[in-house]
Amino acid sequence: MLGRGRARGRVVGNADLAPAIGIARGRGRARIAVNPVDPGAAAVPHVAAGDVEMPHVAAGDAVMPHVGRVFRPPHVEDVQGTSGNPVNLLTNYFPLSLRSSGNIYQYHMTFSPPVDDLRQRKRLIRGVAEQAQLQRCNLFDNGNLLYTSVDIEDGREFECPGRNGEGSVRVRFQKTQTVGAGSEQYLQVLNILWNKTARHIGLERINRGFYNPAQSISIPQHRIEMLPGYEFTIRQYTGGTLLGLNISHKIVRTDTVLDVMNQIGTRANGPQLPNSIQRELLGKQVMTRYNNKTYRIDDIDFTIKPTDTVIAGRRGETTYVQYYQDVYNITLRDLNQPMLVSRVKKRSQGAEGGFVECLIRIPPEVCHMTGITDGMRSNPGVMRSIADRTRQDPTDRHTALNGFMDTVRASGEAMEELQAWGVEVPNEVVPVTGRQIAPTRLLLKTGQVPVDPSRANFDRITRQRFVLSSADIGNDYTVICEAGDRPKAAAFMDAAFRVGPACGINIGNGGNIIELVNNGRPCRAEAYIEAINTTNTKFIVCILATDSKDKYDAIKKHCCIERPIPSQVILKRTLSNPARMLSVVTKIVMQMNAKMGGELWGVHIPMQNVMYVGIDTYHDSGSRRSVGGIVASMNSCLTKFYHRTTWQPNRQELISQMDVVMTDLLREYKTRNNDLPDRIFAFRDGVGDGQLLAVREQELRNIKDAIARAETGTDKRIELVFTVVSKRIQQRFFQTNPDQNLNCLSNPPSGTVVDNIVTQSNLFDFYLVPQSVERGTVTPVHYNVLEFYTTISPDHLQQIAYKLSFAYWNWTGAIRVPAVCQYAHKLAFLVGNNLHRDASPALSDMLFFL
Repeated sequence: MLGRGRARGRVVGNADLAPAIGIARGRGRARIAVNPVDPGAAAVPHVAAGDVEMPHVAAGDAVMPHVGRVFRPPHVEDVQGTSGNPVNLLTNYFPLSLRSSGNIYQYHMTFSPPVDDLRQRKRLIRGVAEQAQLQRCNLFDNGNLLYTSVDIEDGREFECPGRNGEGSVRVRFQKTQTVGAGSEQYLQVLNILWNKTARHIGLERINRGFYNPAQSISIPQHRIEMLPGYEFTIRQYTGGTLLGLNISHKIVRTDTVLDVMNQIGTRANGPQLPNSIQRELLGKQVMTRYNNKTYRIDDIDFTIKPTDTVIAGRRGETTYVQYYQDVYNITLRDLNQPMLVSRVKKRSQGAEGGFVECLIRIPPEVCHMTGITDGMRSNPGVMRSIADRTRQDPTDRHTALNGFMDTVRASGEAMEELQAWGVEVPNEVVPVTGRQIAPTRLLLKTGQVPVDPSRANFDRITRQRFVLSSADIGNDYTVICEAGDRPKAAAFMDAAFRVGPACGINIGNGGNIIELVNNGRPCRAEAYIEAINTTNTKFIVCILATDSKDKYDAIKKHCCIERPIPSQVILKRTLSNPARMLSVVTKIVMQMNAKMGGELWGVHIPMQNVMYVGIDTYHDSGSRRSVGGIVASMNSCLTKFYHRTTWQPNRQELISQMDVVMTDLLREYKTRNNDLPDRIFAFRDGVGDGQLLAVREQELRNIKDAIARAETGTDKRIELVFTVVSKRIQQRFFQTNPDQNLNCLSNPPSGTVVDNIVTQSNLFDFYLVPQSVERGTVTPVHYNVLEFYTTISPDHLQQIAYKLSFAYWNWTGAIRVPAVCQYAHKLAFLVGNNLHRDASPALSDMLFFL
């Protein structure tokens, strides 16, 4: 129980119980300049694909004009590649259409007198639908718009009884437009229609997905409950109007937020308890099971408790305790618990519509934690239990997709709704032809080695002297451990000496060991820091007895900020399994070599004088700021790097100082190479579709400005390709066998590219499958090209994106995104989650964050 001395009867404002009291917030317009394409610009020639030399060809100063939405660069006509072997695939998309004849009309509804309550407006719309004989052919968007296939006279009014039969309300139809096929309104109609269809078959909307709580899967031993369901989107693609359907599971933990608070209270007490609770819970997603809604914890108000008074809309003045008892029949038992605060955007109930931001306060006792914690991820038993119930191979997933449509056909209410609009339930998913591009070749000490695309893994190279260049570690490193762990430290050194030189890494077994004195208790972080200050070696290894974030943060802050030195933190249990000792230490020694500036391997990309840039943002819940990580390669084979971090206000994804950072990256590149790069490939991770225009108008513009300044006074014209990389997507692809047997589908092979049918006609985008997956269904990565001022072809960009997925030194295989993106993520995460300040500039050319 979390107790505080508080007086009863305190009136709390801005609490959302019935209608929330909110503060509307505006959104500024981006500053936009329209720049025509230079008519004297040189043509962009097509260069044959494959591992051939790609010469630098001068190009004109083509600039992307503003078009209001994010479209493909205007000078790019053909956005599809041609190289590679064809791969026959199925998608998780179904073709959709409304009736071939007849129109859809959009009406703006006006209520007189005005009706603010949304439920009341819905009741009035139902009454109007009966009077106008709209039957089921009407869809209300919960605002002021009504869609129907019945042509109603413009300005026609209907009279309906008011609430509880008191008075009457006149509802006026004002025709705004006729909806055309493929338009945004057309897609909105389909989305509303399929949302209603999902509810007809027993699914409930939770966030962006639809789930079936009645078929929840319980894993009691791990206190987890999973809700099966679907996520779907309807958009206009090059292959027509398609419904993307993806199998989804919502993970809800059976422990409440109050349970978590009480657990924190067992570890921390007194004045530090509120800070400890906020540090662990802020930013987390929770779910209230009484209405199956999710909320983000933006704050925790320790000054309010359930017995305080609140204004609850039409109910008037009440308490949280009484409100939950009356409305949801829930008895709040802990009367001293604080209140969770969530900022949500709600549709305005006024006649003008729009959205307002509201503060919602919810008792922790009724909120359940969602998602998987770091502790769960590190527990093989938990992850295995989840995977066994959620992982589906391509054949099972394809069967489940068709099963959704079978369920719709079996629902009389759903079919009646769809047939009223002339919608046919599709029978099969859309096929598509992909291409498997050429395998990647690694650059090793022994020469070039091709990567087998059937595995997309090259862990066997660690059995030879593969390292391109070794850092000079030798015996000049220190291992710090707690009392009694000296044998583990010595075993680590012996194992490092066995595996390091075998890989070509210069490390010995004669490093310094410092055994801390702890008097039978776990050592504090200060003891590690004091030991680090007594050493003068090139590298620090700390062996921790327990997984303590506070201790890890303190060590990393000291080694990255106060005394810049590459460091490695290892949990003692990691070194406890003799059978896995050499494998574990091999990876650690490789990290040590990379952190000190050594080069493990490169990837063969024929283009020279190229800079690859990765950009990502991490939202730091601790300092309530966001940190941007930018990592750039300083050579063409991606073995030398330079990085910077920037800070933005909390939850701001865009990096406002991109021009300053890019100027610094170009200056560093010129210092190391005596020339500016010929080409820059920038990959931006972590951006949603709604932010694409802002990214183009701010970050991309800033990069262009920095490049223009660097080119001033020179004859250099730097080519720029800027691509947004998206990992969390719904698209899935299933490879068919030569016999077209739908009961024997498989994952696409590594290197599969899809750039048709499910791409958007107004974008330059494609999908890439970089990894080889044997269990479950592989998730592709989406690439959206916002700038393509270059002489290369789309084929080359697709090959480069594939090659870069093999250049990440923390994994001997392909990762999902280009290596520079993953490096940027690791940098932003360490700085934002652990350091909370910029690292020392002395480490700016080292991958200290691996």
